[in-house]
Amino acid sequence: MPQTVGSGATNEPEHRLYVCHVQTFATFAELRAVSTAIVRATARKQSSGKIAGIPTTITKLAVTKVIWGKVAGSDVELRQLGVVGQRGNASKIVESGGEYLVFLVPSTGADDAAPNRYLVAGDAGLYELQGEWYVLRGGDLPPKGHNALPTTLDNATADATVTS
Repeated sequence: MPQTVGSGATNEPEHRLYVCHVQTFATFAELRAVSTAIVRATARKQSSGKIAGIPTTITKLAVTKVIWGKVAGSDVELRQLGVVGQRGNASKIVESGGEYLVFLVPSTGADDAAPNRYLVAGDAGLYELQGEWYVLRGGDLPPKGHNALPTTLDNATADATVTS
């Protein structure tokens, strides 16, 4: 497809990912029940590859605070299905330099298990810091999705909110 100057058109394909089984959560207690830790972290270096044949983004997270639970060190790897900028019902792919509040669960896949490798718990437990607010970026979001978690969290009270 030729590119038209000034049209915004590119030869880059649009990436979409729709997940058939995405867990839904009504409360943070439900989300904590499937998590091993909740952390504040900054996304660092990213790479892409495939795990079990599925396009995957691997992001190094610098854990700045463990809010609840335990993680295997101050630097962990977050595995997410898909690529940056994708569309669909899965959680947003974290972006390098971004600050996040993440509910984590260890990656236990046969070809991906390691002590410092994690997934977003339930694909729902992901909030991105924007100014003084964390904004929900987990999967299966309203209006078409079913997750009933708060769409924003005040940065000043987020830790207490997600653990109460």
